[in-house]
Amino acid sequence: MGQVKLDVQNKAITIPQWIFFTKKIPLSEIKGKTEQIKSSGNAKIFNLTLTGDFGQQDISFDNYESYATFIYEYQKAMLSA
Repeated sequence: MGQVKLDVQNKAITIPQWIFFTKKIPLSEIKGKTEQIKSSGNAKIFNLTLTGDFGQQDISFDNYESYATFIYEYQKAMLSA
């Protein structure tokens, strides 16, 4: 559950992969989005699955605030893309 960032200037989502590697997905390549909330004990995990030309990418958030902030920024960026 790394820090997923929205790169508004380059119109892309940056997803940490391994130690120093990140994956950039251009907003124009995202064709679908699925949201899901899972319970793990007392905690909730918020999952977001993006699909498109790049295949499928799963993103997880461990708290609602970071999930909601990302969704808000994502929707705002999609409107300007």
